Amino acid sequence: MEKIIKLDVDGDRIVFTEDFISSLKGFFSGCRVNFLLGAGFSANLLGLLSNKEIILHALDQYQPKSDDEKKKATILKAYLYWSFFKSCIAPIADKASPYKTTFKPYITFEENLYRIFSERSNPALDRQFNIFTTNYDPIIEIAFDRSNCICNDGFEGRIIPRFSTDNYSKSFYRRAMFSNRKSEIPSLNLLKLHGSLTWQIDIIEGGLIYQDYKKSTKELNSRHETLFDDSVLAQIDTRLTANSEDEASRQILAIISTSIFDSSISNVDNYEKFIFDYKNSILIVNPTKEKFSDTLLNKNYYELLRMFSNELEKENSLLVVNGFSFRDEHILDLVKRSMVNPSLKLLVFCYEETSVTEYEGLLGQPKNDNITYVALKSEKLSLDYFNQILAKIHS
Repeated sequence: MEKIIKLDVDGDRIVFTEDFISSLKGFFSGCRVNFLLGAGFSANLLGLLSNKEIILHALDQYQPKSDDEKKKATILKAYLYWSFFKSCIAPIADKASPYKTTFKPYITFEENLYRIFSERSNPALDRQFNIFTTNYDPIIEIAFDRSNCICNDGFEGRIIPRFSTDNYSKSFYRRAMFSNRKSEIPSLNLLKLHGSLTWQIDIIEGGLIYQDYKKSTKELNSRHETLFDDSVLAQIDTRLTANSEDEASRQILAIISTSIFDSSISNVDNYEKFIFDYKNSILIVNPTKEKFSDTLLNKNYYELLRMFSNELEKENSLLVVNGFSFRDEHILDLVKRSMVNPSLKLLVFCYEETSVTEYEGLLGQPKNDNITYVALKSEKLSLDYFNQILAKIHS
């Protein structure tokens, strides 16, 4: 049986029990620590995707009955990607700023992790931990940018940083100035399972290089903003409200059957160019059931998943889950498969009490009693509350 812990809240503070604090410290002191962070981790700053994945997947399954229907479906897809870009990607450049008060919880998150791993006293365990995330934003990189904890995002090089999964095998040490004594520096490996705004394809030599995400998103916006009509976008957003694929299919058919795109059919080539440009400028897993369409990105995607699986199979591994719904079948399958590891522990932080039941349905009954769910009673587990819990580990 899994263990479910529900904590009380008094005002804006969690009421901790000694048993919970002792168990929490035990998790972190004796394990190789991995975090799995999903969209909920960034939602405090960027919001959530709502139903965009359902709509886009239903559109991918749509079978046009004529050439005009095919063109309208292409235009609708372009509008959906544009809506996703404008609401979920373009705002990142402004919102993900360490100088804004809204970013403070992420700085606190970084400070908590640095203290947890810098104070580690078990010589058998290193001071390195992994953050696996499906988020494509640079929030974690920004939070750790001025930290004493090194953030290894897989890139190496100063003028043209290049990405390689081999870079995750490094450890970092500091040598005392007047002696030969070395001490390990706390470090994190940041593995972005669904790609990143900071990824760019090197069209000359191949591989991935680092890009200025603020510049790339601004340029993509300027290249295509005149193509899209805000009034048409508003109509689409009003009509596409489905929360199931069957309903989404009906709504898509209803939109394509109208005259909303009639005046745009002659311009369909430009909408196709936008989709191509968008997918080559923003190297992320888009909110559809498909993964990367590019072979290079697929290679990195599955290599990162392999590394995730390997970490869970190691002895005395801990996976701390926050803001992740386990709706990604690839990751869910890997976690379920890894639960046969008798020394693996899952510590799942639930956003709401009702989320426990959803997680139980997805993860099933553990064979090794290795899942612990943590939730707050009648309160949502925000990042501020999560930081309160992390602070108890090093206090």
